[in-house]
Amino acid sequence: MKKRMSVLLFMVAAVGFGQRTTAPDFPTQASTNARPAVVTPERPVQATGSVVYNDGKVDYVGANAKFVISAEDKGSGVKAIYIMVDNSLSGKYGDPITFATEGKHTIGYRVEDNVGNLSAFKMYEVVVDLSAPETKIASDKKVVAIGDALYVGKNTLFTLVANDKYSGVKTVEYAIGDAAFGVYNGAFGLPNQNGLYTIRYRATDNVGNVSEVKTYTVYLDLNAPKVEMTVDPAAFEKDGVKYVPAGARVSVSASDAETGVAEVLYSLDGAEYVAYNFPVVLTPGTHTLKVKAVDLVGNTSEEVSLTLVVDADEPTGSLVPTQK
Repeated sequence: MKKRMSVLLFMVAAVGFGQRTTAPDFPTQASTNARPAVVTPERPVQATGSVVYNDGKVDYVGANAKFVISAEDKGSGVKAIYIMVDNSLSGKYGDPITFATEGKHTIGYRVEDNVGNLSAFKMYEVVVDLSAPETKIASDKKVVAIGDALYVGKNTLFTLVANDKYSGVKTVEYAIGDAAFGVYNGAFGLPNQNGLYTIRYRATDNVGNVSEVKTYTVYLDLNAPKVEMTVDPAAFEKDGVKYVPAGARVSVSASDAETGVAEVLYSLDGAEYVAYNFPVVLTPGTHTLKVKAVDLVGNTSEEVSLTLVVDADEPTGSLVPTQK
């Protein structure tokens, strides 16, 4: 005689196996590091009602998971199934079992047939993962906060961080603006156009828990500062050459419409660029002054050049009598 008994066990539990990714402003490299899926072999205890993920050792399940114990006896038939849940003796199974806390749980069981034979005691370990991954975003370049707004410069790359303490991260997704979500495979940039952008991102673990969609809004500043020079007193131009007297002062000013000017630099007669702090007073002779400015997110202005001749020679004159 053969009888088959199926027992449904409802479990809610989990264990702390971590799955991590990394990114900038935090670490500078990103990966989902997802564990390879392993097909769970046939077992007397089978999970139903949820995604089942196996990391090679342990089954992970999501919410609403139920477990079926199948018992079979080829002789007198199955009389009872005796269970032990989380190392606590529970006696003969009668009603479904539930777990109120997240964590790793075990089901121990043995089967008795109708003539008193007992099977070997077996254990089944399972992790019920009810927690969605945690996500973060970071950039590889400086982010400037002005009031409530965040600014980044050109060629800024963003990296996503995902961390799941149970079954591990399966996928990370992101979208820019109103675009559809796409799979995150590594650092990404914004469209090459000045303006405000919102990045949306989320992560899914190996049993289907999806994190809340987070948003990160930044202004992409691609506009470089403007820089100009003024000479006091003003230069006199003759035949395309600009002349100034000894003691003339060259001042440099710069402006930036978005984030503001971080520094102004100048180079005199081909020397290395240095910080500009005060007007430049030129010595007699011919000089070329080059200037540029950098804003707070790293945009650099075009170089502006000015060549001046400092005329320090006194004019001469002579009296020539006229003939009548």
